[in-house]
Amino acid sequence: MLTVESLLEELDLTLATGEENAQVNVRWVHSTELLDPTPWLRGGELLLTTGLQLQGAKPQREFVERLAEREIAGLGFGTGFVHKKVPAAVLNTARKLGFPLFEVPYELPFIAITERVFAQLLNERYELLQRNMAGDVLAEALTGRLYPDELQARLRPFGIGESAAVLAFALREPGAAASTLEAILERAGAHSLVALRNGLLCAVVDCEGPMAAGAPLVPHEASTAVSPPPSGESDPVELAGRIRRELQGRFGEVRAAASRAAPTHNLRRSFHEARCALEAVRLANGSAPEVASYKDLGAFQLLLSLQDDDALASYCQSVLGPVEGDEGEYGDELLRSLDVFIEQNGHWEKAAQVLYCHRHTLRYRIKRVEALTGRDFSHARDRIEFWLALRGRELAR
Repeated sequence: MLTVESLLEELDLTLATGEENAQVNVRWVHSTELLDPTPWLRGGELLLTTGLQLQGAKPQREFVERLAEREIAGLGFGTGFVHKKVPAAVLNTARKLGFPLFEVPYELPFIAITERVFAQLLNERYELLQRNMAGDVLAEALTGRLYPDELQARLRPFGIGESAAVLAFALREPGAAASTLEAILERAGAHSLVALRNGLLCAVVDCEGPMAAGAPLVPHEASTAVSPPPSGESDPVELAGRIRRELQGRFGEVRAAASRAAPTHNLRRSFHEARCALEAVRLANGSAPEVASYKDLGAFQLLLSLQDDDALASYCQSVLGPVEGDEGEYGDELLRSLDVFIEQNGHWEKAAQVLYCHRHTLRYRIKRVEALTGRDFSHARDRIEFWLALRGRELAR
């Protein structure tokens, strides 16, 4: 991801102020000599100027204030033209607002910065295209409709052999962390496919290559290697834990899960094993492990043990079918309300807050579900069957 901070590192320039906001994404770059360029900006741009019209402290202050208000990524101020150095009013206002500001010396033309930004953005677009291709491969694999040989052929360009594990990470902005995850796995020497799926950042990791042999995971900007994980089926969990710690240091709270190593023709099951482990830990009371695994599946193990997708789909249809069939598009809203209500342990206020509706509206929806299905939420058996059917519905898709 291109940021003001990363760009200045490449250009060997120094940030004058605004360090706390220098990690925001740079969407584009523009040069301007207008007193107010903001009507033509959308936010996220890096702006370059020589300050040709910025004569006097008042217009200089107002210029920076307008850019900060418009959420411009940063300002490069060219010196050696109209101004020998960055004006004090520009610098002080930027410092007050925490706005990223750096000096562009006369020897460095704006076009050099523009070309560097364009090249980086082009590379990011290419990486995004590759990731979308990876996402397509994972999506096809998860349908369960590919023959083993065909699935293996789709995974081979990513260096994935006949055995693989799925790592799943839940975080606030999974897309922003995808390139970081790819870099971590590359440093680890792991052949992998990274893609976004069901709101999770996922990696299909080859279990026959260097990582399976215990290759060390080298931390970012570290000169010593972390001791290699032990061999055996715990390797994906060890790897996921190390990745989680690095991602969490950069992107905030991260939850992680890993499937067991398994033949790649079972990739669909491996994905659901990791995803369900993550879900089971989220729903569990008490402290959660650093990395969820098959040991944490609980009742999900029952659903995953059903090898017959048609049988699973039939069970879900028997429980939830009246809601989906009789209510049309509103049925999806009823099922979502039902899911949230169960996740919140039947707490009306909390569930209503998650759904952004009034508790009376939620009560009506739950009553409607009961009327359509002939079930009663006051009965523990019915609550359990609803929960199993909702989870099974996800697996059977």
